[in-house]
Amino acid sequence: MPHECDACGETFTTLSRLRLHDCPAEGSENQDPLSSFDGFLDSISESLETDMQRNAREREKRGLEAASETLKTDLEAAAQGDVDAAFRFVAQYERELREYHDAEDYDTYRGIFWAFYESGAETLDEIATREGWDFLADLVNAYPPDGADDEPLASPVIENAVGRHIIRVRLRDGVQAVPVEALAYLGSFWESMGGTSGEESFTYGWGIDHPDHSVADHIHDVVTDELFWVRGVLPHTFYADQHAAADLLEALLTDERIDYEDRYLLAAILATVDHDSTPKIPRYWDLREELDYRVEWDETVRTRLRETIKTEGFHERLPANWTFSDMEV
Repeated sequence: MPHECDACGETFTTLSRLRLHDCPAEGSENQDPLSSFDGFLDSISESLETDMQRNAREREKRGLEAASETLKTDLEAAAQGDVDAAFRFVAQYERELREYHDAEDYDTYRGIFWAFYESGAETLDEIATREGWDFLADLVNAYPPDGADDEPLASPVIENAVGRHIIRVRLRDGVQAVPVEALAYLGSFWESMGGTSGEESFTYGWGIDHPDHSVADHIHDVVTDELFWVRGVLPHTFYADQHAAADLLEALLTDERIDYEDRYLLAAILATVDHDSTPKIPRYWDLREELDYRVEWDETVRTRLRETIKTEGFHERLPANWTFSDMEV
C-alpha cells in the first residue's frame, strides 16, 4: 500500500522511502523565522531600490527632453575643457531651473536638476583641477547664497566642486592652504538643511582647525538653530582631523546650552564615522578610489570620546559592551 507524507502529501511505495525523502514542507517548518523575515525585508528593499532607480531614470529622461539645446551644448563644450562654456553652462542651468521652479513645474525642475547634476559637477571639478581655485572663486562670487529662500538653484553643482577642491588641497598641502573663501561659502549654507545644497555643504567640516577660519566657532554659533546641519558636518571633521574633531565634539557634548537629547544626537555621529571611513559627500566622487584615503581611529581619541560619553550618561541607553556603532539613530 502507498505511504503518504502528512507534511507535503507525496506518496511512496515503502516506509523507508517515506522516511528518507527530502520533504520541502519540513524544511520550511525548520527555517529560522527571523531569517525568513530578513529575506522578506531584503526583497522589499531590493524592490524599492529598483523602483527608485527606475524613477530616477525616468526623471532624468524628462529633464533631458525638457532641457534646451543651449544647455546641452554648453555642457558638452565645457566637458572638453572650455572655461567660458563652463560659465555659460552654469548660467543656463540656473536660468532653466529658475524658470520651471518659479512656474511650479517641479517635475521638470527636478528632472533638469538631476539630469545635469553629476555631469555638471564633474565638469566643473575637472576644470578646477586644471585651473585652480580662481575658477571656482569666480563661480562662488557670481552665485553667492543669499539665504535659504533665495539661493541660486545651481548652487549644489558649485558646492560639489568646491568640496572636492577643499578635500584635495587639505590632503595635499595642509589645512592652511584651503582658501578661506571656500570655507566661508560652504559654511553659509547652514540654513539650507533639508535641501541638496545643505547636504553638499557638509564638506565644510574639512576646514576644521584652519588658522584663519574657525569651523568650530561657526558650528558652536549655529548648533542650537540647525542641529541637523551640524550633524552632517561633524563626520567630515573626523575624516579631516580626528584630534581637532574630538576637541570640538567634546565641547558640544558638554555644552549645557544644547538640549540633552540633542547632545546625544550629536554624539551619535560617531556611529557614522565608525561605519564609513570615507564620506558620501561630495556626491558622485569616491575619495577612497581617487586618493586612496581612509580613516582609522586613533585609540587615544576613541578612549577620550568613550570617557566623555560615560561622563554625560549617554552610555546608559547602550548595550553593556557598547561601541560607537551602537549609537546609531
